[in-house]
Amino acid sequence: MKTIAIAAAIGLALLASAARAEETTLIFATINPPNARMNADYLHPWAERVNEQGKGVLHIDVRDGTAIANMGNVYDRVLDDVAQIAFVLHNYVNGKFPLSTVATLPLADKGEDRSVALWRLYHSGALDAEYDTTMPLMLFGVSQSQVHLAKPIKSLSELAGMKLITPTKIVADAATALGATPLSLGSADIYEGLQRGTAAGAVVGWAAFDAFKLNEVTFYHLDEAMGTSSGMIFMSRKKYNSLPAAARKIIDDNAGEAASRAAGAYWDHENDRVREAIKASPKQTVVNFPADQAAEWKAKMLPMIDSWAKSSPNGEKTLVTYRAMLAQIAAGH
Repeated sequence: MKTIAIAAAIGLALLASAARAEETTLIFATINPPNARMNADYLHPWAERVNEQGKGVLHIDVRDGTAIANMGNVYDRVLDDVAQIAFVLHNYVNGKFPLSTVATLPLADKGEDRSVALWRLYHSGALDAEYDTTMPLMLFGVSQSQVHLAKPIKSLSELAGMKLITPTKIVADAATALGATPLSLGSADIYEGLQRGTAAGAVVGWAAFDAFKLNEVTFYHLDEAMGTSSGMIFMSRKKYNSLPAAARKIIDDNAGEAASRAAGAYWDHENDRVREAIKASPKQTVVNFPADQAAEWKAKMLPMIDSWAKSSPNGEKTLVTYRAMLAQIAAGH
């Protein structure tokens, strides 16, 4: 009996080992610190859903931090198969995604709408040249950036000549359109630049505002759209195509338009959460311009948007299509 029991145990161990051998494992480089809010609220739950559905077929091995990759090299790390899934912002992949940055323009406030529109634009085939080597699992537009200042202003004209830290070209162009002088500083240097008075303010979204503790160095906030970032969670197309059909189906079931909508909704939630917390602070002032100045603000953005369209390959057609998709989404389609 003892011999039979030992043989049965060995048999079960071999079966378990065989099952594990058949299960496909994909490393997911979040490139965020383990305790990052985005990990806890969005990236980790997404991986957990995939793992729950993929038991015995597909397993996502989540790797936080920058040991495997960082924002500057994660695109190449995925193409080189060091990681198989990753999070990246398009502007960190130099020159590869010019048309995808249409989702960064100050055209719609909701990240959810811009994320769905970007996915539909991709699905239409208009962005095929940009995704020839990558397979986006979801695409998203981060919530719009705002102007955060150390001191209050009374009118839009006071931004003229003001030095503002701007993290992306689109945001820098928006600041220039308002007459401000954009300064390019790394995200880790924004706080110090404001603390030392190198700049009068920064143009970042509320989610980044919270992460960089800008509530300690800025106290007056113009809650008007200034452009933003776009990005994706992606695989290399070669790796995706090599997956067993069962594993690929699980990925597909957790990707696409619905996943892009959820990603955009996450950014909207973060935007609203931080904005409301800042509004509740007696040390902070959050304002929207009155109707006449808000209209002036939007009018100043139009030449910058047109410039993007003219300077991007096939940009004017892409912008028309994207705007039409935003209108359809706003109408509930």
